Amino acid sequence: MSDPSGNYRGWKAVTIGASNQATQSILKQDYKDDITREEVVQLALKVLCKTMDNTSLTVKKIELAEVFLSNGKVKYQACSPDTLNKILVNAGLTQPATKES
Repeated sequence: MSDPSGNYRGWKAVTIGASNQATQSILKQDYKDDITREEVVQLALKVLCKTMDNTSLTVKKIELAEVFLSNGKVKYQACSPDTLNKILVNAGLTQPATKES
């Protein structure tokens, strides 16, 4: 793979830009070749959580969409805020929403 500057990188999970060293460290530790889509989403959210200036992620701060192959066709799937919140809670990246009176 090559980044926008034209530098070639041989590893499968590469980041560029601000906080790229922290992100690269997380990816080298947690990425594996047989990773599932669900694990990829959790890894991406973990990277965001560790490299953003916020203490926790919330559905007000991020949106999630996936682009993937299904039966040889490219699919796009946007994640609803409720589903994203469940993913964040299950991954331990945010606290469950509390009901306001």
